[in-house]
Amino acid sequence: MKMVIRALFLAFIAAAGTAAFAGDARGAYLEGLRAQGTEDYALAIEKFKEALSANPAYVEPMIGLAQSFLLLGEYDEAARFAAMARVRDRNNLDLVVLDGRIRIGQGDTASARSLFGTVLTEQPNNVEARMGMAEADIADGRARTALAGFAQSLKLAPESTKAILSLAQLSDEIGDQESAGRYYELALKSHASDAHVQLAAAAWLSRTGDYASAEKHAQIALTLAPEMDRARTLLGEIYLQTNRPQDATNMLQQVVSKNRDDPLAWYALAIAYRRSADATKALTSFASGLDARPEDEIARVAQEATAIESLPMDDAQRRKMSAFHVAQGQAQEDRNFLEKALAEYRRALILDPTSRDARVAYARIYRSQGFPGKYLSELQVLAKLGVKDTFVQDEIEGLTSQLADTISRSWGYDQYNIERRRYVMPVYTMPERNRFLHTLASEDVARYFASMLGRYDSISVPDGRAVISGFDDAFRQARSAGTDYFIVLQADEEERSFQAAVDVFLSRTGALIASFSAFRTGNDRVRDSFQKLAEQVAGTLQPRGTLLVRRFNQGLVDEGAFQGLKKGDALIVVRRGGVRLAAEKPGLTYDERDVLGDFQVTGTDEGVSEGTVKIRGYFDYVNAGDMVISPAKPAAKPPATLAPRGGNIVTRLLRIGR
Repeated sequence: MKMVIRALFLAFIAAAGTAAFAGDARGAYLEGLRAQGTEDYALAIEKFKEALSANPAYVEPMIGLAQSFLLLGEYDEAARFAAMARVRDRNNLDLVVLDGRIRIGQGDTASARSLFGTVLTEQPNNVEARMGMAEADIADGRARTALAGFAQSLKLAPESTKAILSLAQLSDEIGDQESAGRYYELALKSHASDAHVQLAAAAWLSRTGDYASAEKHAQIALTLAPEMDRARTLLGEIYLQTNRPQDATNMLQQVVSKNRDDPLAWYALAIAYRRSADATKALTSFASGLDARPEDEIARVAQEATAIESLPMDDAQRRKMSAFHVAQGQAQEDRNFLEKALAEYRRALILDPTSRDARVAYARIYRSQGFPGKYLSELQVLAKLGVKDTFVQDEIEGLTSQLADTISRSWGYDQYNIERRRYVMPVYTMPERNRFLHTLASEDVARYFASMLGRYDSISVPDGRAVISGFDDAFRQARSAGTDYFIVLQADEEERSFQAAVDVFLSRTGALIASFSAFRTGNDRVRDSFQKLAEQVAGTLQPRGTLLVRRFNQGLVDEGAFQGLKKGDALIVVRRGGVRLAAEKPGLTYDERDVLGDFQVTGTDEGVSEGTVKIRGYFDYVNAGDMVISPAKPAAKPPATLAPRGGNIVTRLLRIGR
């Protein structure tokens, strides 16, 4: 009898333990759901994992984890938990749709369509699968087809917030602001008590410049969901846009005091301090945001811009920021990515022009590219700055002797200190055409791109206002300043992707000359996008030089191997002032009557070339100061068609909750 009682007692204890165990899992899961509802995905993931740890066979936390990682853009992690859930719940069609949406995020639209098709075979009117097909259409670049798909889904399920908000965002993406406004209005009428709908409408209204309405709807969202920090951050950004930095500071401090790992809130708070002329607190806030997300390029660009505009050149903070880019450059150089390394070293020198390490590293890249004269020129800068360094002095002495017989020396020219003709090209941007996660980022980003153009010897980017109100503003500024071309930059930022596009216009007439677009994902995506765009812009510019010296039938021009010249090249000599920019395409034009002679390259240095001068006609009019260009005009290059911003709109739609 005692044995039976003991067995029953143990069974009771085990059952009670199991019930408690299950209760812990259920409680953690419900906490995760609540966190997911307020967009606190980090906490949601923590709680779902806690529930799964308590009960490894619990399917709902697996689904919650897949959804949370999908909303964060962590598609591989989302796929892992979706697969776990599907193993345990094979007949759940909602899971099949979730898996399909994750496949879209991973770029596998074929598999996604197959999964959605499986669902639609069983349930032809399954709205979730139909919307998944529309998302796949967007990923494949078929925005109009996607619009029709979402519209059909909305007819089948008029209550679907996903369908309405997808139609609103997609309409906005293709530039149909009228339709976007109608869909946001419909969403607000149908789902006024949904905080996510209020917040989505507020974000759109803010982007369109209707800050009063945006503020109202953001406040409603916060009232409906007091724990939704994204609403507080948006309110802070609206206060910044309406020139209320103190209100922004008060609102954003609430966010970072509760969550010190929110990089966008730290960034916005830094901008608020910067707008209040408190550079010290701004730099501290930028640093806190970068601690939370070290790979945040735009926050780093803004931090560095703040340091450049407010700190003396020898400030320790500027040296620290410069050292970061030296380390980044070294990492790129070690992998033989020399152009990327050069970009990092240039950035380091912008922050700290006196940095010995940055200058030596910058010079070293040119030596690796076959330009010892440029290497020597950069080391001589350090010597002029008073840097006492045995390595630098030894390198200067050795190279000075080694390069004694170069063409530039024989003609008595310092080839890297010649005042060359450069294409003057200001960079402008219109904030309303940009889409940034980082508020008020347009000017800092435009100046960063301008600094990337400075890599090219043929381009000069003047200082001045980067933010413009419209094309006419840019055209007026560029033309009145006597520039050659002007650039209008447009950018689209998402958490894990970045796209930028530039239009190049002729300053004289405002004619569009060329357009380029670059899209990058992963780390360093802003730098890499801008580096590609800068390379494309520089590549459209036809080289033009000047005859520096003429001695009978011999001459020296200010172009060399660094500008792409080589022995045997033939140039034509055009009367000074006779070369003009082509009117409707990249390139140069001239009147044949202004052609004075020919220049045959017989030898090149890095920055100059010597050759023979042959006059055309009976009279000799060739003089120093005349221009030299290639006689072969470049083929007309039609403006490139901008790639659709598919990657970013897909990400935005995948983040809309069902």
